[in-house]
Amino acid sequence: MKTINFISFIICVLVTSNSKIILASEQLNQIIVEADNSIEYFEKQKVYVASGNAKASKNNFFIKADKIKAFMSKINNTNITNIEATGNVLIKNYDSLAKAGSANYNFEKKLIVLRGDSQSIQSEKFKIFANKFIIFDDINKVAKGKGKVKLHLKGNVTISSDKMNANFSKLTNVLINANASGKVKINTNLETITCNSAKYKSKTGLITLSGNIVIKKNNNVLTGEKGYMNLKNRKSRIESSKSKRVKGVFTPSK
Repeated sequence: MKTINFISFIICVLVTSNSKIILASEQLNQIIVEADNSIEYFEKQKVYVASGNAKASKNNFFIKADKIKAFMSKINNTNITNIEATGNVLIKNYDSLAKAGSANYNFEKKLIVLRGDSQSIQSEKFKIFANKFIIFDDINKVAKGKGKVKLHLKGNVTISSDKMNANFSKLTNVLINANASGKVKINTNLETITCNSAKYKSKTGLITLSGNIVIKKNNNVLTGEKGYMNLKNRKSRIESSKSKRVKGVFTPSK
């Protein structure tokens, strides 16, 4: 295995942990990059390329992929502008773990893009999966997913949809809320809910529902146009619209 220390590397921690930037100019700020095959530097493009089970690590930050590219600034050679990882990408930082076919991190915008057939970000408190992509804006603490997005919450609750935006606190990266749209499906231990869109608030445990709502619990079915479910006290409510009445179909026990 070939190893090299890049003293000029910049490290930025990822997604669901406390984010901070370390400007690499001293020995303590170096990152270690390893690869089974080779580590190359292309002077004209100002790119380092590590190939073959490539790994990059510093303190609690770790990234692994088939290939890792580090792009140097064309103005300041001591800075890295962005890093690209392709093939079986795994990124770990503190309690957060990300997986994807490919990943790109822009250090100036603090933006990470995960792409592939299936990508995910997970921590102790939640998991997000998506088939097309997951984008995380580390400045505004916003994650966007597209393509059969699924958000796993505590208590065996999942929210699935075509698209989803999630907001996190700027200090602790704790999930604040999530907005799901397009073929929304919510599963709990007690019921299954489908609707056009849903909004989840972590502080209240409330999921606001809208558009073609169908709540199935055991053999009972409720339908309406707007409503909510409270995950904390298990209370739910469904309401009608001007053009559509609330409807319930209940099956008595035998």
